[in-house]
Amino acid sequence: MKSKLLMLGLVTLLCIGFETPIFSQALASKTTEKPGKKPAKIEKTKVPKVITEKFIIEYPNVMNEGWYGYPYYDFYNDWYGYDPYLYEYENPEFYIVEYTKDNAKHKVVYSKEGKKIATHKNTTAALPKSIENAINKGEYSTWKIAKEKEEIFRDNEMDKMKVYKVEVEKGTEKHHLYFSTDGDLLKDKTIK
Repeated sequence: MKSKLLMLGLVTLLCIGFETPIFSQALASKTTEKPGKKPAKIEKTKVPKVITEKFIIEYPNVMNEGWYGYPYYDFYNDWYGYDPYLYEYENPEFYIVEYTKDNAKHKVVYSKEGKKIATHKNTTAALPKSIENAINKGEYSTWKIAKEKEEIFRDNEMDKMKVYKVEVEKGTEKHHLYFSTDGDLLKDKTIK
């Protein structure tokens, strides 16, 4: 009996040991995003009240508000790299509001319980030197960098956790690159 339990324990540990590296590699690998037509906006009245009330308090003077639903996604680990073409109207797990403030496009991602997950802000400002250096020394050094970038904050814009989304293009190929402020490439999405 002891040997069977010991064998079962070893098999379980081996399975966990092999799955963990594979899962980690999958997160760090390149991904593909397929742009398409975004679905229609959700009426604000269909968004949970806990979310709309928080949004109104935190962002009282915004323009061009648009609400979207989003299916299940691992926002807690990948809070910066969602695909906006996966918006979903029925039974969303998350809600995303797009708006304009100070002539810049913004997005805020909320869980259906009202927890703010991330804030995205479009910017045309220069990238931090660490990211410029990483691009210039990496495989995209000869690619064209789009003028508009995104600053993505975990929770809110005051948070020190920030990621930069940069679009690079060469011929018909496009990629969204996600960098930490230190210049580490976190994610590389091919846009098809």
